[in-house]
Amino acid sequence: MAQRKKDGKYINLKIDRQIYDAFEKYAEEKGQTKTMALERILKEYLREHCAKEE
Repeated sequence: MAQRKKDGKYINLKIDRQIYDAFEKYAEEKGQTKTMALERILKEYLREHCAKEE
C-alpha cells in the first residue's frame, strides 16, 4: 500500500558545510531521514522559543 502524501512545502537552502556535516551525522545516529530530523529539530526550537514570547 502506498504511503499517504504529506501536506508539506519544499525548501531549498544553503548552509555552512560544517553545520550540514554535523546535521547529517546527527540524523544518521538517530536513524532518521534528514527531513524527519530537521522537522523535529525545528518543531522543538519553535515550541521553546514561541512559548517564551507569549
